[in-house]
Amino acid sequence: MLYNCLITSILALLISHVARGQVLQWDPVLDCGPENSGAVRPRIALNAAGDPVVLWSRSSELDMFAAVGSDAGFGPAAQIDPAGVDIAAADWQGPAIDAAGDTVLVVFKALPEESAPCYLVRSTDGGHSWGDTMRVDPYDGMVSRFPSVAIANGGSAVVGYMQFTTGYLEPRQVVCAIMGDTFLPPAPVSAPFAPGDVCDCCTGEVTAADTRVLALYRNAGGNIRTIWGATSANGGASFTIGGELDASNWSLSACPSSGPDAYLAGDSVRYVWMSGAENGSKVFIGSAHAATLATGPQANVHPGQVSSLRQNFPRIAGQGDTLGVVWEQLYAGQREVLFAYSVTGPGGLGVPDTVNMELGGGQETPDIAFADGVFHIVWSEPSSGRVRYRRAQLMDDSGIAADGPLGMMGVRYDAVAEVVRVTGVQVRSARVMDAAGHELAAANGPVLSLLGAASGCYIVLVFTPDGLRHARRFIKQ
Repeated sequence: MLYNCLITSILALLISHVARGQVLQWDPVLDCGPENSGAVRPRIALNAAGDPVVLWSRSSELDMFAAVGSDAGFGPAAQIDPAGVDIAAADWQGPAIDAAGDTVLVVFKALPEESAPCYLVRSTDGGHSWGDTMRVDPYDGMVSRFPSVAIANGGSAVVGYMQFTTGYLEPRQVVCAIMGDTFLPPAPVSAPFAPGDVCDCCTGEVTAADTRVLALYRNAGGNIRTIWGATSANGGASFTIGGELDASNWSLSACPSSGPDAYLAGDSVRYVWMSGAENGSKVFIGSAHAATLATGPQANVHPGQVSSLRQNFPRIAGQGDTLGVVWEQLYAGQREVLFAYSVTGPGGLGVPDTVNMELGGGQETPDIAFADGVFHIVWSEPSSGRVRYRRAQLMDDSGIAADGPLGMMGVRYDAVAEVVRVTGVQVRSARVMDAAGHELAAANGPVLSLLGAASGCYIVLVFTPDGLRHARRFIKQ
């Protein structure tokens, strides 16, 4: 028993301290696929089990792969593009993924770009198998590029993409809502709100919750390369309000090839982007009212850095006021992946951590997902031709996993019945873990059986219906 408690205490010390009584416990780095299996622009979503579904492309073969992770590592990578179809992908653009429950959607642009459409491919079992492709854009004579996808928590889905007239002229952003196996006609997003054309080599992003859909993109009218958005209250069928979300007034005659990312938190949208308006290329975070796009404060995610340090390709994920941001950072020839998080909204971001353990300076284009108090991060490692994954779990300052108010949950061990009873919170699901991280019991309620378990020090992890994560230690005599 003393040995197990000592191991738990040691594990609790292997964490990075941050403000407000919160700490972060990092898991080891995992490979999503074997070496040289491709590493172009990885993207991540979480299925109903909370397992990461990771998507990436391989530029040498113009194809794409998906793999599902678990506590035991990642399963075999499945090639999910159809035979004979080449995929458009680079470090700054490529396929996109989102998930709700066990429905996972991937969208991609086929080659050649000036004539092939965008497609969608669906999994209904959490990313373990994939169905046939569906064409996204209609036969309207337009050129389509840079698709993104979002699934609302009610199950409805939308695909956003950029479209051009012949010759890559008049670039604009549109969104198609998905109704079963049918796409509605594309709804204008950038027109009539933003002046001039959108940035023709910058990706856009859609995010959705219930019937609210937000589409974000970079505009280019008058060479002002700022972030704009449009909001829909009817699932993406139409967008009635649009506006500028970026106060930097960045003027640039070239194309920055970098787009925004966002998530919805109640009546707000939190978003990140790169701007070179001052002090070199830096990543910023902001928030806006989801219905009106009235903007709040905006700030650099890691202020005070020299202008020669370049930040780019930011991604954000969160739930409510708990959020994490990842980005690629280049300084003195070294390229790393940085991560900062907050439990009090955009204004609470702390000093960032370096995600990658190998500091050879060859890591890039990260992505992030968040659920149940855990941040899931992926990035590309081109030197080895593989995608890497790492998980960071929120803890309280005693090393106990928690995402939400502490001190609410109680644990009582009944030695006669050999069960653990959780009190003080509603329980969606619960698990009992030993000091080595192995699961001993699981339940969809507040009572867990430990019949036959050895004496020792254990941790109860509890997930509440609102998505918060709590934990407490106890000792079984």
